[in-house]
Amino acid sequence: MPEIYSDALAHGPNRKLYNYKVGDEWKSHTYQEVYDMLPDLGFGLQSLGIKEQDKVGILSENRPEWCFFDWTCAHFNFVSVPVYQTSIPKQIQYILNHSECKVVVVSNEEQLKKLIPLKSKIKSLKYAILLEEVEHNEDWVLSLEDLIKAGKETRKASEVSMEDISAKVKPDDLWSIIYTSGTSGDPKGVLLTQFNIAANVQQTQEHEKFKSNKRWLSFLPLSHTFERCTSLFSFWIGAEIYFAESIVKVPDNLKEVKPHFMTTVPRLLEKIYSTVIEQVLAGPKAKQEIFNWAQHVGHKTAVKYLKDNKTPLGPLGFKYSLAKKLVFSKIAAVFGGEFSRCVSGGAPLAPEIGEFFLMAGIRVLEGYGLTEMSPVTHANINEHLVFGTVGKALPDVQTRIAADGEILLKGPNMMRGYYKSPVETAEAIDKDGWFHTGDIGFIDEDGNLKITDRKKNLIVTSGGKNIAPAGVEREICSSKFIEQAVVVGDRRKFLVTILVPSLEIIIKWGKKQSPPLEFTTYEDVATSKDVDKLIKDELAAAQGGLARYEQIKYFFIAPQPFTIETGELTASMKIKRNEIINKYDLEIEELYNN
Repeated sequence: MPEIYSDALAHGPNRKLYNYKVGDEWKSHTYQEVYDMLPDLGFGLQSLGIKEQDKVGILSENRPEWCFFDWTCAHFNFVSVPVYQTSIPKQIQYILNHSECKVVVVSNEEQLKKLIPLKSKIKSLKYAILLEEVEHNEDWVLSLEDLIKAGKETRKASEVSMEDISAKVKPDDLWSIIYTSGTSGDPKGVLLTQFNIAANVQQTQEHEKFKSNKRWLSFLPLSHTFERCTSLFSFWIGAEIYFAESIVKVPDNLKEVKPHFMTTVPRLLEKIYSTVIEQVLAGPKAKQEIFNWAQHVGHKTAVKYLKDNKTPLGPLGFKYSLAKKLVFSKIAAVFGGEFSRCVSGGAPLAPEIGEFFLMAGIRVLEGYGLTEMSPVTHANINEHLVFGTVGKALPDVQTRIAADGEILLKGPNMMRGYYKSPVETAEAIDKDGWFHTGDIGFIDEDGNLKITDRKKNLIVTSGGKNIAPAGVEREICSSKFIEQAVVVGDRRKFLVTILVPSLEIIIKWGKKQSPPLEFTTYEDVATSKDVDKLIKDELAAAQGGLARYEQIKYFFIAPQPFTIETGELTASMKIKRNEIINKYDLEIEELYNN
C-alpha cells in the first residue's frame, strides 16, 4: 500500500485529496499534505510503544483523520482495526479485546463516553487518541496535538525515516483486521494483508476504468470494507474525495459538491425513487401523463442504447432528448447535475430502479463482494449494464458454483483467514483454496453472476418446496408503502412475513384519504386498521409474479422499525433475520394458528 500511495503522489502531489466541511465552508488536504502528516503520526504512535504489527483501533465517523491513521498504519506496518461509530459499548469492547488493540483513535465526545467505562475491561488497551477537543480527566487519553508533538520529537531522535520503514513492508504483512458486522453471533475478524487490498484496488479500477481527477462523495462508513476500498482505489486514480457531513446531509452535499461518482447502497436510490414517484402521483394529471410518456420513451432508449452506453439516434433519440429536458434532468439535479456513475452493493437493487436512474443519465453499476475478498469480486461494467445481476468477475477472480448452488471464489484479494479462529477459517476456505461465500447464485449465459439468496436463509416448506426469501422480499418491498420485510416459512405449510411500513409515505397517503387519516407516529401507522387493509391490498398486487407456494398468506406489522440500536440491523444495515424471527416468535405462531 505504500507503493500505491507513492504512485498516486507522483501523478500530482498538489491535487486536492480529502475534503471536509467546517461550518459553511469546504476545506481540503492535498496528497502531499496528507503524506507529510504521516511520519508525525507514525512516530507518535511509536513513542507510545506501538511496534510493527501491533493493532490500532479507529472508532470514528468518516473524516480525513480516519484515513490519516489508516495510511499511517500502512506505512509503519501497524494493523488498523476499524470500528463502526454506531457500535454500542458491548460491540466496541469485544472488537478491541479480541483484536488486542493497544491504542484506539477516537473522534469525539460521543465516542469517548462509550470508551472510558470500557478501559478496565480491555486488557491490551493503553491509550486513546482524541481527534476533537473534549474536556476529560483521563490521563490515558491524548489529544491529536500531543501525539503529533511526541511524533516530531521521536522522529528527530530516530535513526530511520518513514520511507525506510515502509520499504521493508512485505506484501503478506497484515494491514487490517475488519470485523464482519455479523447477522448472528460474535463478529469474525477478517485478516487482510497489504497485498490483498492493493490487489483489489487495482482489480477494481482495471474492471471499471473510472476516470481520474473526478469528485467522489463518501457517505457509507469507512469502517465497512466496501467504502474503504472505494476510497482507496479512487485515491489511487487521483480523485477528490468529499466526506458527507452525515447521512441526513447527503442530499444537500450532493448539490454542493456536484460529484461525478460515489458508492451507495440500494436504500438511498430506493428512497429517491419513491420520493419522485410520490411527487408525480400527487401532481396534476397533465404532469403525470408527461412523466408516463417520458418513462415509456426512456425504457425503449435504455434497452436499445443506454444499457450499452451508446448515444440514442434517430426519432427515438429526439424523443429521449425531449424527455430528458422535461423530466429526467430534474432527477439528475438531485445528484448535483454532474453525476454520471455509482456502484451499488450490499443488497440487490430492483431492475426497474436501476433502469429509472439510467434514463436520467445516472448509471448504477451493481456489484458484489465480501469483506473476506477485500471486498469486490464482481461488478457490472459501464459499457454493458445487466440489471438484476452483479456483472462479471474482476480480473484474477475465479468463480465456481458448487453442486448445491453456493458461490465459491478464489483470487489474490482473498483474506488470509479469520483472526484467532482456525476452525471457522477451515470451514470458509476448503482444502483446494476456494472461499465458500454462503451465497447462492448462478452464472448466466453471458458470464454475469446472479445472486439469489444466502444459503442459510433458504426456506424449505413442509411440502418440500425450496424458496429463496430474498426474492419474495424484493417483490413485497416493490410496494412504496412497505419499507422492509422478513419472510418466514421454513418447515411450514405456507409463508408469512413481518413488515415495516414506510412511515413518511403512509403519513402522506393518510392525509389524502376521505376523511383524512392523521398519523403522527410509527405506532399510529402500525396499529391502524386502515393501514392493515392497505398493506393487504399491496401484498396482493405485489405478489402477482410469484408462484403460489411463494406467496405470503398472512403478515404482521412490527411494532417498531428495524434499527441498529434495537438489534434488528447490523452496523452495515443488513437485516438480522434470526434476531427478528426470535424476537417475534409469539406473533409468528399466532399467524400460523389463524
